[in-house]
Amino acid sequence: MAQRSNEMEVPSAAEEVAPRGLRLRTLVVALIVVVASVRLSVYQNMEQSAGGGVDYALAVLLVLVLLEPVLGRLFSLGRRSYLYIYIATLVGVGVYDGVSRFLPVYTAAQYFGAPDNNYDQIADTYPSWFIPKDPDLMRQFYEGASGPVNMMPWVQTIGVWTVFFVVLWGTLLCICVLLRRHWVEDERLAFPLVQVPLYITGFARTSQQSDGSIWRQPLMWAGFVVAAIHFASIMAHGANPSLPTLGPGYNLGEFFTEHPLNALSSYFLFVHNPQLVGLAYFAPQDVCFSMFFFFFLIKLMMLFYRATGLEEPSGFPFFWEMAAGAFVGIAIYYAWSGREYLRKLWRSIVAGPGAEGAAARDPNAPISYRLAAIGAVTGFLLLCAWYIAAGMSWWIPPIFFGLIVLFATIFTRGRAEAGIGSLASFPFWQASRQIKSFLGTERLTPDGNYTNLSMLASLIFLHFGLFPETMTYQIEGLKISEDARLSPKGMTGLMSVALVLGMLAMMWFAVNAFYEWGGNTLSRGITEGGYHVRITVTELAAVDTVINGTHSPPDRARNAFTIGALLFTLLIVVIRINWLRFPLHPLGLVMTLPYGYAYWGPFFAAWLVKWGILKFGGIRLYSALIPFFIGMIVGQIFSLSIVWQVVALFMPEQWRTLADPLSYF
Repeated sequence: MAQRSNEMEVPSAAEEVAPRGLRLRTLVVALIVVVASVRLSVYQNMEQSAGGGVDYALAVLLVLVLLEPVLGRLFSLGRRSYLYIYIATLVGVGVYDGVSRFLPVYTAAQYFGAPDNNYDQIADTYPSWFIPKDPDLMRQFYEGASGPVNMMPWVQTIGVWTVFFVVLWGTLLCICVLLRRHWVEDERLAFPLVQVPLYITGFARTSQQSDGSIWRQPLMWAGFVVAAIHFASIMAHGANPSLPTLGPGYNLGEFFTEHPLNALSSYFLFVHNPQLVGLAYFAPQDVCFSMFFFFFLIKLMMLFYRATGLEEPSGFPFFWEMAAGAFVGIAIYYAWSGREYLRKLWRSIVAGPGAEGAAARDPNAPISYRLAAIGAVTGFLLLCAWYIAAGMSWWIPPIFFGLIVLFATIFTRGRAEAGIGSLASFPFWQASRQIKSFLGTERLTPDGNYTNLSMLASLIFLHFGLFPETMTYQIEGLKISEDARLSPKGMTGLMSVALVLGMLAMMWFAVNAFYEWGGNTLSRGITEGGYHVRITVTELAAVDTVINGTHSPPDRARNAFTIGALLFTLLIVVIRINWLRFPLHPLGLVMTLPYGYAYWGPFFAAWLVKWGILKFGGIRLYSALIPFFIGMIVGQIFSLSIVWQVVALFMPEQWRTLADPLSYF
C-alpha cells in the first residue's frame, strides 16, 4: 500500500520554517480542475441557469478533503496541495462574470440594430480589433447555428481580450503586493473568507485545531446539520409546497402597506443565510452592528421623505450613488490612517528597502515593492491607452479606471475585515455613471462624436461586472500562503497561470455555448437574451437616446447624494477618531449601501450571538464555538454547491425557481 503524503498531517514546527513550493503534480491537477470547473460553470450558469450560489472552489476543496485517502494513494497529494488547487479554482472560475458580461457588449449592437434605433452607428465606433464584424456570424451568435461555425474570427478576439483582462488583473495584483503587509501585519484584518479553507484543511492557527482536524469536532457537525436541514427544507418545499420551510428569507416589508410606512416595504428582508452568519462570526463587532444600524438609518431616511411629502427624485434613494461616495470617503480615511506605512512604502520604492525610513522587503510577497509599483503604474497606463486607442478622449479612461481600481481595492480591504461573502458589494455602474452624472452627456460628445458614450456603455462588463472585485482572491491567496506555509511565488505563479487558462477556456466554452444555444435563450432568456444581454441593450438604448438629440444634464440630485454620503462617511471617521468607544464603523456603511438588505439580518444575528457569548463566556467560549460556525459555512457550501446542483440537473425549471435558496440576490 502506498504511503500517504506528509502534507496531509498538521504542520510540525520544522515544517513551519520553509514554505512548501508548488510541485508539478499539483500544478497539473490544479489546471485540470480549473478547466473542468470552468466548463461546468458555463453549463450550469448559461445553459441550465442552475448555477446560482455555487462556490466552485470550496466545493472542490470539500471533495478533495473527503477523497483524501484515495487521492493520497493515487497522486500523493496532500492538504497543502489542496489549498493550491482551491486558489487556482477560485481564480480560474472567477473570470466567469467578466466573460459572461463581456460577450454581449460588443456584439449586441450589431445584432439588435434596426431602422428605429441607432445601434449600427454605435457598433461603428468599435474598432475592428475589438470584435468580429460579420452580420451572419452575429445572427448565429444570438439565434444559434444550425451547422458548423467559422470560429477563426473569434480566435483573435479571445486572444486580444484575454490580454486586456490579464493586464487589469496584474495591475490589481501589484496593488495587493504593495498593501499586503499593511493589511495583514499592521492592521491585522480578520480575513474571515480565508479561515474557512484553513479550517477545512487543518491549517487554522487555534487551540481548537490541536488534533489537526475540525472534522472530529462535534460542534462542527452540529453547525453543518443546522445549515443542511435549512436548505434541505427549501429543496423539499420546492418539490412539494405544502411542506414547511423558513425559505430564503422573510419579507418584513409586507407589514408596511399604509402611507407613510409603505416607504419601508421595498427590500426589507430578513435573509436566512447560515454562511453569512458564520463569516460574520469572525468579523469585528462594530462592523457587524454598523451594517444593521446603517441599513435602518437608510430606511428612516426613506420614511422621512415619504412622511414629510418631500419629492422623491427618480432613482431615490440612490443606493449605488451613495455607495460611490462612501467608497471614496473611506478611501480617504484609509490613506490618511495608513500615511506612515505609505511614506515608508514610497521610500522603499524610490530608494530601496535598505534605505533609512524605508519599508523592509516583504518576505511573504512574490515580488519587490519597486517591481510591484512599476507593474501597477504600467498596467494602469496600458488600460487607459487601450481605450484611448479605441477613440475615447484622453482624460476619460484615467477617471474611469481610477474608479474601477479604487472600488476594487476598497472592496478587497472591506471583505478582508468584514467577511462579505458576495463580490457584489461595490457601487454598480458608478465608474461610468459618476462621469455622466457630474458632467452631463453633452460634454462627453465633442463635435457630435458619440465614441465616449458608446465606450462607457460597453465597459459595463467592468463597472457592472464583478471581475475587478476578484482582486480579493489575490490577497486571500497570499494570506493563505502565509498561514499554511506555501510559497508566495509559487502561489502567485499558479494564480497567474490559472487566470490565463481560465480566461481562455471560459471565452471558448462561452462563445461555443452562444452558437450552440443562441444568446437569446441562454441564462433564462426567451427571445431577447438573458440578463447580461438585457442590461447591455439598456446601455445601448441610453446612448441611442443621446444620439437622437436628448442629452442628460448634470444630475444634481444624484450628485448631492454622492457627495452627502462621502461627507457622512468622513464625519463618522472624525467621530471615531476622537471617540475611541464610538460603536459605529464607516466600513459598515460602505458594505451596507450596495446590498444591505441581504446582509443586515445575518450580520445582526451574528452580532447578537457574539455579544451574548463574549459577555457571559468571554473569549474562551468564543473560541470554543468557532467549529459550530465553521460547520454552518461548510453545511451551506455542501448543500448549495454540491447537493442542490446535482438535484437541479434532474428537476424541472419550476423547481429551480421555487427552490432557489438565494432568490433575494
